[in-house]
Amino acid sequence: MDISNMTIDDIREQVEKQIDFDRLEELNAQLEKDIRGILDSCGLYYRIFSRVKTKNSISKKLFNGKYGTEQNPKKVQDLIGLRIVLYYSDDLSIGREIMENTFLRTGTWSRNDFNAAEFRATKINGVFKLPSEHFKLYTSELWHLPIDTTFEIQFRTVFFEGWHEIEHDMRYKSLLPDDKFWENSEDLSRILHCILANLELSDWSLVQLFEHLSYNHYQNGNWDLMLKSHFRLRMEDKEPLAPEITALFDEDRRLAKQFFKCEKITLVRELLKQDYIPKITFDLIVRLLNESTVHDERISAYYKEHDPLAVKTPAPARKALSPLDSNTLFHLDIPLLHKPVRDVRTEFHNASHIIYRWIRYKLSHVFPELPAELETLSMHLPGYDFQCFWQPDDFLFTAEFSYIDDQMPGTLWHITASVTSPDHGSSLMFHHHTRLHTPTTALHRESFSKPSYLSELSSKIGLVDLERLGTQGRFVNTDEGFIALRHLLHDPERRLPVVVITQHQALETDNSNEYREGYDMNTFPINGTRLAKVIGLYSHVCMLDQNIARQLIVNGRKDNEVNHGGILIFWPVSSGKETTVYTSQMIREAHFDYNRFAYHEQNFNEKAFRSKLAQIIKDDHVTH
Repeated sequence: MDISNMTIDDIREQVEKQIDFDRLEELNAQLEKDIRGILDSCGLYYRIFSRVKTKNSISKKLFNGKYGTEQNPKKVQDLIGLRIVLYYSDDLSIGREIMENTFLRTGTWSRNDFNAAEFRATKINGVFKLPSEHFKLYTSELWHLPIDTTFEIQFRTVFFEGWHEIEHDMRYKSLLPDDKFWENSEDLSRILHCILANLELSDWSLVQLFEHLSYNHYQNGNWDLMLKSHFRLRMEDKEPLAPEITALFDEDRRLAKQFFKCEKITLVRELLKQDYIPKITFDLIVRLLNESTVHDERISAYYKEHDPLAVKTPAPARKALSPLDSNTLFHLDIPLLHKPVRDVRTEFHNASHIIYRWIRYKLSHVFPELPAELETLSMHLPGYDFQCFWQPDDFLFTAEFSYIDDQMPGTLWHITASVTSPDHGSSLMFHHHTRLHTPTTALHRESFSKPSYLSELSSKIGLVDLERLGTQGRFVNTDEGFIALRHLLHDPERRLPVVVITQHQALETDNSNEYREGYDMNTFPINGTRLAKVIGLYSHVCMLDQNIARQLIVNGRKDNEVNHGGILIFWPVSSGKETTVYTSQMIREAHFDYNRFAYHEQNFNEKAFRSKLAQIIKDDHVTH
């Protein structure tokens, strides 16, 4: 949209018309929540502030002619802005690393330039792409205004925070240029620079003070205080270092010195690798640094028996309920496997009891009187409801229950499951539907929830979509296997998608049509066996040998780029959707735009695309 000839009122009208600010506020709050979670998990001292630009602010920024014109086609990038205030100046580089590893940065970090004779307020700004999984909160159509789908993160130190606010209002928003603002008051301008110099000195001095303090504690053998003043993290300092570790440091001061020399960023990275940290303690710090850097066998042996991470999370406090929205998180209607050597009635009883045991386990703390054996019953308590209909002579089992979730305040789960026989005893059908009811204002992230009993149902009975489903995937390397795959792809009775991964590097194989343990998954663009473990019970996953893949016809034609290291999703014929195709180049260029696991493992491209593919299958699954 060209706004060069529009008045500010016209621009404001378009801003109000095109942008859903309520949804942006939700998105902004979710970003802030996630960043808080990351920074809290590694113990940095910080404060965070966030905002969505107001309608007037956007309108004025667009009206100034710097955006969306033929001369200046660039877009506004700070529709959402977050300011992170750090207590220690050496945390600026740490915070910057965390953010650029977590979100997809666009462009370079910007910061004030300095020279030896000038003092200016320290700030570091970075622009990041709005993560796709967050942007799902924004349900309106995308605007046509010159506003990018990005957000800005700005880092400041605590000493400069107040200064920035003063500068923003008194100078940045001033109608006068800077030389006019200080005209005839040059002496005051000089004093202002003195204040800035003192602020910068304060930032530097604070870090140096605690580093010297840490060294003094090392000299005096105060190991707890040495760790606290050196790493300067939010931690549980009421729990002292274990006496056994203290004794080791007392006996071997060179060992203690190795921990004193560890860099703060090393500890932060190790903290971010953990899936869950109940609290940061001196013992946890020593354990993590020993595993990553020091490698002392005595310390390793001690923490093998006394793991500081082996602490259970406390139950969260409940909050008041709000009006609820409904979302489907899992839905599956599929036949169960019937083996001729088994009696259908036995299969019916076994399948029904697998589901009922799962329900009984989830509700037994609320309804302790639930019988061990299936029967028709109905139970009610405030916030909990369970109904079961059991008629084995007619091959009919249905269960429906709802319950409040004490880990997501104001949230209600509603689940239905059944096993029936449409043909009165020749075959069995399985049904499961999970709905999540959440407050309309909730910033929940739950979008998919597979019932845990599904794996047992699959292994002991079997789930069927023309072929038996499983969590191992299928390796196709024979003509017979390819013919079977082709029938599966084109059968109109197929209910679930088929993911086909084509090999990009030839490998000598035997004639087995089954996956072989130890097969080199590096010859495929993504690890199909790991993908099958995630989505194999509600989709088919096949790995296609390079020689066999040459026979593959996609959307009416052969494509060498796809047949060598590509991935295809064949949707059910009834959906009317064409095959989705991903080339090897698309897979190599995959990335996380929000990678909360940035510090866990490498090989991001493969993992990012595999995660994306699993999410595509999940998103399609819950809409049917």
